[in-house]
Amino acid sequence: MPGPTPARDATAFDPTHALVVATDADATVEARATADAVDAVLDHADTVAVAVDRPMLADEHPAVADDLRTAFASTEATSDATGGGARPLRAPVHEVRDALASLLALSCVHRFVAVERLDAFRDDRRVLAYVPDHGQFRVDAHATTDRDALRAAVDDALAAAPAGLLPARPLADWTAAGTRHVLEPPSLCVDDACFDLGALERVHLDADDRVVELAWRVDDGLVARALDALGPSRPDRFRFDSANRYADVAAAFRTVADALDVTATE
Repeated sequence: MPGPTPARDATAFDPTHALVVATDADATVEARATADAVDAVLDHADTVAVAVDRPMLADEHPAVADDLRTAFASTEATSDATGGGARPLRAPVHEVRDALASLLALSCVHRFVAVERLDAFRDDRRVLAYVPDHGQFRVDAHATTDRDALRAAVDDALAAAPAGLLPARPLADWTAAGTRHVLEPPSLCVDDACFDLGALERVHLDADDRVVELAWRVDDGLVARALDALGPSRPDRFRFDSANRYADVAAAFRTVADALDVTATE
């Protein structure tokens, strides 16, 4: 007989949603979508922490670095702000929001190199964990006073963007020919290889033959082509013997396609 369901740790960061941005979006569009999503989350947070290498940032964007210095002045006054590398800064959201907006508006490499991470909190519970260099943007809606309002706010902020907020949990998992597949935003994982759902271009669902077909965007960059050649190929076709399993996987891919405005045909 199964035991009781373990209680959820109210202090842990247990992300409920992940942000996925289309990989064909140019740097400016991607930066705007991410900044808008952060801004929507900050409406539901009271404290923000950012680890940023301000000297590196100041080399190319002195005004942005100076805005950060001014906004986080009280934090730096009580911390070790000397030396290089990313320095942890923490302050109330209302004191630093404009400076963060300027930082996140950057579409150059410094947003990924100089900014190590950004976290937002509500009553000391982490609401957002954003790691630019790894493209990780995860939200714990349970850490806010109104999780539905948070989700709706981010969805509204991304309404015109090639991006979407998806559940950060397995939407479907199945095994074919001894290989395990897990559709868990922001990725589709095949055994140990995971593929960014932001590269998904089209989904075709064939209920009669119980087939799911995927089309992926191809990056024309030399480095991207080299990595694709060395790594496993993106999966593009799944056929299911079970009608129920097909229905579960098809519904999961519909959820992804709807969130990302990906064309889905049947």
